Amino acid sequence: MTVILLRGTRLAAATISKPLTRPFLLTLTFLFLLNMHYFQHNQGGSGLMLPFNVSSWIPFSFAIAIGLLEVSRQKILRYSRLTLVFFLCCVMLTLPVFYPEASPAGAANRLFALWAGWLFFVALQQFAFSQKQRQQILWLILKAVWLQTALAWYMFIWISPENGIGYDTVVNRPYGIFQQPNVMASFLATGLVLSAYLMARQPMIQGRWAFPHLGLLFTPVAVIPMLVVLSSRTGWIAAVIGTLLILPYLLQFAARVQWRLWLLMVALGLSLAWNLTDMLSWAPQPGRVSLESARAIIYPQVTEMFQHAPMRGVGYGNFEAAYMLQTAQWHQADPSQPYGLPGLDHPHNELLFWASEGGILPLLGLLLAATAVLAKIRRAPANTQLALVALIFPITLHTQLEYPFYHSLAHWVIFIVLLYWIDALSAKYFKQSLRFHKPFRFSAILLPAGVSAFMLTTLYSGAMLTRFETTVPPDQTALEKVNNTWSWQHRYEWDLYQSQLKNGIAQNHPEQIQSFIRWAAQKAQEIPRPILYQFLIIAHQALGQASMAAHVREEAMFLFPGQDFSDAALPVLKVPTLPAAEPDLAAVAQPE
Repeated sequence: MTVILLRGTRLAAATISKPLTRPFLLTLTFLFLLNMHYFQHNQGGSGLMLPFNVSSWIPFSFAIAIGLLEVSRQKILRYSRLTLVFFLCCVMLTLPVFYPEASPAGAANRLFALWAGWLFFVALQQFAFSQKQRQQILWLILKAVWLQTALAWYMFIWISPENGIGYDTVVNRPYGIFQQPNVMASFLATGLVLSAYLMARQPMIQGRWAFPHLGLLFTPVAVIPMLVVLSSRTGWIAAVIGTLLILPYLLQFAARVQWRLWLLMVALGLSLAWNLTDMLSWAPQPGRVSLESARAIIYPQVTEMFQHAPMRGVGYGNFEAAYMLQTAQWHQADPSQPYGLPGLDHPHNELLFWASEGGILPLLGLLLAATAVLAKIRRAPANTQLALVALIFPITLHTQLEYPFYHSLAHWVIFIVLLYWIDALSAKYFKQSLRFHKPFRFSAILLPAGVSAFMLTTLYSGAMLTRFETTVPPDQTALEKVNNTWSWQHRYEWDLYQSQLKNGIAQNHPEQIQSFIRWAAQKAQEIPRPILYQFLIIAHQALGQASMAAHVREEAMFLFPGQDFSDAALPVLKVPTLPAAEPDLAAVAQPE
């Protein structure tokens, strides 16, 4: 299409290319309906240690690339005031990585995800979506919820104890693909709220029902029983408060028969949950119906950490080491003070995490972003404000109780989509003509190519590490095939060096044992874990270094007062992998 622009007495012709709206929506279709549901055997963890996250990064990178390509094709950058505010917030969250206390490698992944999220927000703004197309994105999210709900039902009722995905049918908390019940719960709670929101925006034509209405009515019936049996207090609170927030919007904009039937389906979902749990003699896990939680210990400890270094924090990437050292010092000075929780690499509160590591600047950045979003909601019509809060409430609540964005890329993408939706309802878009647009085109080519190659090698390397760790005896050739040690650095190094230790002891090779000692002593400064100290004690004893073994034991008892490091408690050398980064908070609060 050619548009004639009048500039004084001169006529200029500008060609506007057909937008890449359909390819962009196709990438989101792949993300929500295919890639985020990918399963591959793994040993747990978070981030890129979970295969469905690795798989999800591929269409996510293509979505960003198509947005950048659209900028290059149109030679125009569209943005809103919120885009600029988010950019400033990202800068504020990034600057502490240059502080001298920081360990940039330890924060690289989350900073990359942060800026990828901002680029995705910008990519969404490059397309003048129709109302139907914008709602199509919300429908993709809801369809992803349906797929995960179906998987949860299968896990809870029909899956056999000897299943091929490693699901624990005794504990039986149907976590879907996410491998963490609270992450699944906030995902389902978001879907529950979204079904009510879309019901209010899905008018009945001449009083007739359509297929979308049936799907929206089906959602509460299918989702609520799974929210109940997940035994997630985060999910329960998110679902109840989110539903209460969305109800006024539903009552006002949905037809009477629509909102009545939706509420009836909610009641039916609760009734089905009651009958299902009664039939299966199900009861919530101990402690799940109370407010008792290890967070009551963690939050004051991390708050005090922030107060000790409010300006620059303990340094990006240093949370776990600083947390264990400071809590150990406080406990030694005053034994009534609780000691730290081993393996805690995140305080289960996003504000505390960034503040404790980076000081006041990232905290102000997060608060600025929250204030900007609330201001956007305030600018929306009064009868829709609570509904917009309801849409982001489940995930927002979850970020203050755990760290869903590190467990699930899908949560991060959904959160950005909802922020874009809130902004688009009242945004005034600005258009900046670009004289130099080719860097956007080059980035659009290099980004998905680089990310896809990295993620595919990550999946392959993860499979090789899992094979090495699960075969008896370990398959050494699998360890040699690992071709992406960056994304698997800690786990790869652990597998490599603990194998050297075992071989060194078994075959009396002191140099291999010494190699493990050098590595483990350095690694314990970065990621102090009880298992590392236990193995260090064993290594020193194998070399006859009794005094060094006693010194390591003394340091370990100082850092982990609740652990037993006596010779009788030392493990047999069959530990396949470093323990997962996140402890089960409920299990810590109430040990079984």
